[in-house]
Amino acid sequence: MQMKNIFKPIGLGRASALVAFTSFLSYAVGLVRDRTIAVHFGTTTATDTYNASFLIPDILFNLFIAGALTAAFMPMFSDYLHKDKKEAESLANTMLSGASLLIIVLSTVAFIFMDSIIPFVFPSVAVDGQQSIIFMTKLMLPSAFIFAISNTLGNILMTYRRFFSFAISPVLYNLGIILGIVLLNDTLGIHSAAVGVLIGATLHLIIRLIDVFMTDYRYKPELNVSHPGFKKIIRLMIPKSLSLIAWQVNLYIFAVVGMRMMEGGLAAFNFARNIQSFAVSLFGIAFATAVFPSLNSAASKNDKKEFTRNFQNTLHRILFFTIPATIGVMILAKPITDLILGGGEFGSNSLDMTSIILLFFAISIPFESLTHLFARSFYAMKNTMTPMIINIFSLTIVALITIFIAPVYGIEWFSIGFAIGFGIYNILFVIIIRKHLKGFNFKKFTGSLSKIIFSALLMGVILYMTVDLYELIDLNEKIVHCLRIAIGGATYLLSAYFLKSPELESVNYILQRLFKKTNV
Repeated sequence: MQMKNIFKPIGLGRASALVAFTSFLSYAVGLVRDRTIAVHFGTTTATDTYNASFLIPDILFNLFIAGALTAAFMPMFSDYLHKDKKEAESLANTMLSGASLLIIVLSTVAFIFMDSIIPFVFPSVAVDGQQSIIFMTKLMLPSAFIFAISNTLGNILMTYRRFFSFAISPVLYNLGIILGIVLLNDTLGIHSAAVGVLIGATLHLIIRLIDVFMTDYRYKPELNVSHPGFKKIIRLMIPKSLSLIAWQVNLYIFAVVGMRMMEGGLAAFNFARNIQSFAVSLFGIAFATAVFPSLNSAASKNDKKEFTRNFQNTLHRILFFTIPATIGVMILAKPITDLILGGGEFGSNSLDMTSIILLFFAISIPFESLTHLFARSFYAMKNTMTPMIINIFSLTIVALITIFIAPVYGIEWFSIGFAIGFGIYNILFVIIIRKHLKGFNFKKFTGSLSKIIFSALLMGVILYMTVDLYELIDLNEKIVHCLRIAIGGATYLLSAYFLKSPELESVNYILQRLFKKTNV
């Protein structure tokens, strides 16, 4: 009975709260993971090679599987589930079988030719570094297969509105990496982190398997490639897969340019990126993921008013949290980096390099957060071409800045280019999506946005005024970092309260839905 209470369908309200809470937990554990890596290895060549080892497994998963899952499978499975349960199960079986077989074949080929692939992909890396990347990439290859199964199951569970395992699995993944480092670092060094990736991926899958067994869906080996739904998924996935590959190309460029520019450059970029991603995941991805089934439902019924209502409410919530996050992270970039990563092998040089990248990364927080809502809005309408074109165009700009400007003006241009690219992404999406919305309340939007900006700027002023707090209070520096963050957050929420910002209710909304026992 207790197991059924944990693994059960929930409504949109509690789903938003659950995904937001577990996203917070996942990224909190993810930051502990980063701190574990930073303290043990710092921003060194070893950490660079670890980050570079993700490239090939991620390409295999993103090119052939993630596009289908993100853009096409869930809407198609949802449609069939409402019309014909048997056909829906056939579609799911085919997706699981096809994804598994494809990844096994590709991973086997990659494993066989790995000794030739890595020197070709990373020619400027020293031979010892190449050998380390080869070893860790081979260790990580099975994770592509595991994630192919786990993420397909996750989409099935979301369609059934079963969010618990979907939400908690990233936490288990990060815990697995930490476990690998803590237990095996003394004997394996940086390779212990790669073993941790396998442990985490396995935990990611196991929790979702348990949840699937609580549904009435049962997997049966089937590869019905003539299934009309499967054919449509293949057509719809191509644009999204191209978008994901465009991002993987950018990650490759970051890796090559970063490792060429300075030792630990790639590691510093990834550390800063993960801190920036905390806000993006907690608010952008969490809210967009939770509203996706409702957007799907409204789009399937051609109910543009309901679609717009869900879209606008989520838009307001994302901006309410991400705009102050941008200002706060920009002002507190160095204290935040020190608080999360400082200590051990992560010394002053690592701190300076990572914090300057983070400062400019902060600008992209609301931009990147909104892209998840915009993209899912088009996916709900079964339009994957528009997001692909905009994404590739924007990421091309990011790549050009990384290749031609960053080596001349400094590694901080990695994150400046990132912010510019995602800013353009947002502008283009706003221009295009307006015609798909019906009843969007612009007066409500501008009123809400003005209150958010005022409160965020007031918070920024208070944060600047507390810069001398370290000299006034005789406490550990990291405790003072926490005090400044708390003061900034309290200032923002109090200002929003006095201005009667309507999005402030979303804080209560999350807490109430999180602990409410009845479904909505």
